[in-house]
Amino acid sequence: MGENQDGFENTLTSLALIVDGIQSLYPTSKSVLIYELKFSDFQYVKSNFKNIKIDENQIKIDISGTEIVFILENSYKEEEEIEIKEEPIKKENIKNKILKFLSFKKGS
Repeated sequence: MGENQDGFENTLTSLALIVDGIQSLYPTSKSVLIYELKFSDFQYVKSNFKNIKIDENQIKIDISGTEIVFILENSYKEEEEIEIKEEPIKKENIKNKILKFLSFKKGS
């Protein structure tokens, strides 16, 4: 069990170095790192966090203001892109509507 904990402490140290590097690149920005893990790796990470809230498909930790999210592989749904088609405005229709409106005003 001691080897497992030491291995995870090395993982946290490596993550802290990554966070430090990212924060030095963009010091005024908020950073979020997302790792999509295989089931075995996700279970390994999950087993090392006893005192934090763990979702069945994701684990969030904060290192020096940078959020690190571990998600279980294939556990998220990609949002479908919705294509919105706008019909082009025909200048002729607008012109005709304005002319009809103006000619209606003249006749009154």
